[in-house]
Amino acid sequence: MKRTLICLLSLALILAAFSGCARKESDYRADKELAAGPAVTLTLVGQTPSFKPMEDVIAAFSRLYPNCTIEYEYLQDYDESLLTRLQNNDSVDLFMTNNITADSPRRPYALELLGQSDRLSLADTYEGLRRNFTFSENGADALYAVPTGGEVRGLYVNTTLLSSLGLAVPENYAGLLDCCAALKAAGYIPLQGNPGTFGQMLMYPYVCSLIANADDRQAIYDRVNRCDAGVSELFRAPMSRLYELVADGYYNYKYVENTYQAFTDGKNETAARSFLNIVDANGTAVKKDDVGQVAFMPGTMSFKSELDQMRGDYHSAIDYRFILAPVGDAGGYAYLSPATGIAVNRGSANTAWALEFLNYFFSRDVNRGFAAAQNIIPNTADALRTITDTFRIDDSRVCQLGEVTFDYVFYDVVKPVLTDVSKANNPKYMQSDGSMYGLEHYMAALEDGFAAQRK
Repeated sequence: MKRTLICLLSLALILAAFSGCARKESDYRADKELAAGPAVTLTLVGQTPSFKPMEDVIAAFSRLYPNCTIEYEYLQDYDESLLTRLQNNDSVDLFMTNNITADSPRRPYALELLGQSDRLSLADTYEGLRRNFTFSENGADALYAVPTGGEVRGLYVNTTLLSSLGLAVPENYAGLLDCCAALKAAGYIPLQGNPGTFGQMLMYPYVCSLIANADDRQAIYDRVNRCDAGVSELFRAPMSRLYELVADGYYNYKYVENTYQAFTDGKNETAARSFLNIVDANGTAVKKDDVGQVAFMPGTMSFKSELDQMRGDYHSAIDYRFILAPVGDAGGYAYLSPATGIAVNRGSANTAWALEFLNYFFSRDVNRGFAAAQNIIPNTADALRTITDTFRIDDSRVCQLGEVTFDYVFYDVVKPVLTDVSKANNPKYMQSDGSMYGLEHYMAALEDGFAAQRK
């Protein structure tokens, strides 16, 4: 029943918008008219210096259409540079983007895509991901960018370090605690990561699952949406488990910062270096060893691309796995949210070609290949099935952004408390007697956050 609650009316609107599309098949078919046309060159801009998965798709597209060249261009200072290029209509046909909403500065320069149903088919994509990039505009649904795939939060496990201590990858919370106890006894801080993201990466999927997968899901959703008094108690389990990990010293970010100079900021490069034990030696970054000192690091699934790159650059022999954070009694929870999107410049002189590239990119097999290389969940109709198969979990432990979207900003209520709990064993945030505040201090803060929204 859960899936039927994801706004059936919205689903009907989306399906209706694409009802006139010629391409309903999963296998892409080249457009013969475009293939016989004159030579063109398009520019796709992005914010990463290297974007091999996308460049591979571009190369395959050009093999189908030898008369079409698509060049990938990296823009520094992306937000500012992209806006300038769009304002000047300066050689941008396609661009990578986060969600384009009604008040986004990019919206005036992006092509609205639902109105292109005669030239664009998104029939193979997942409705839940599309809906998260869709908003109401002038009484109708509007879509200005399409997620390239889905993102999942989880835990990177240093299997080399665990194996050196005779430990197995934990499958549930009890196993995680056992591993952490053994690691701490051996002199390690088991869980490491920047406190600005640590708590939400580790526990937010659990928090969301408590709403989306509740037996009385609609009643729970309504209670949270109204910010009813006492609603914070729904989330005691994830809050208490995060608190336990901090109180037991299994996560101690300030000690790690001071002792190892690791995870000192929220940058991905810093996190990758810290996990792989790449240290500064007289101004030069070098590999310290091939075992590392971080057993568990929360992160997104897509971060594996950067981790793999750094591992190769420094010839690290540390092996690792990405798993769902095993913070529940039966294991981890999967929370699907949109990955970076792709949009079309409405001022492009090559709109037909740009839309055809989207047809190709979002055909099932092409998008699956891109997603695998990019380490994200493909934006295909079976996205949720991909998650359950990949992580070998049942449907009751999977949810998505649209199932925990409220009339107020739920994430902005929960995230600050998760962050505060992550910092609880830093002396700067302790009580005057040098002890940690108790769990109830943080539960009260969470309740206060809901109460503030209620007012």
